[in-house]
Amino acid sequence: MNRLARIAAAAALLLLGLVPLLAGNPAGREGRARLSFGFEWGYDVTFANIYHYNYLDPAEGFRVDKRDFKPMYYSNGHVEGHLTVLFAKRLGVGLHAGYAGIQQRTRFFPVSLRTTYFMDSYSSDGQFLFLEGGAGFHDSRKSVSPFGRLGYGYRIKLSRKISMDLGASLRVCHDHPPIYDSSIPGYIDKENVRRSDALYPAAMFSIGLDF
Repeated sequence: MNRLARIAAAAALLLLGLVPLLAGNPAGREGRARLSFGFEWGYDVTFANIYHYNYLDPAEGFRVDKRDFKPMYYSNGHVEGHLTVLFAKRLGVGLHAGYAGIQQRTRFFPVSLRTTYFMDSYSSDGQFLFLEGGAGFHDSRKSVSPFGRLGYGYRIKLSRKISMDLGASLRVCHDHPPIYDSSIPGYIDKENVRRSDALYPAAMFSIGLDF
């Protein structure tokens, strides 16, 4: 967790360090690098739980091993801010951070790097693709959840310096959730858990403002 936090801090300092270099570049000129910031919020649907659990039964003491693909429908949302370097007319690399849900009773603070490719230009209306990777830090337990996200969007210029981005994406998040056993009923004690791995794919629909 400390290593990921240091990486995120280093990425933030790198982007902030570019401010003096970019300050003199006019935002309206095509192809000239500039710094932008913005906000994104949206509606998320987690549609499956792909898990592998291995633990000791608290009553009998034998080992339990469970693997399954469980379809689900869990609605959640996300909100985040970003600091992005736009360059070469069509590319953007940004640091994103915010608050989001994974599944029921599981939320985290995601920190990630996103690379965006604008099919026409970042300074005009048009389509874009993005690839994102990072990790989420939980507020309820000492755990880190890595995730990846692939998306498509459309940028609408509201003014020379303000854009609205509409997006749809797929996020896959890995987590080590507490294991619930209905025979107790309750959660398995940590000392009895040998493995707790889960993948949560989610469809995400978002709207953002970029300045």
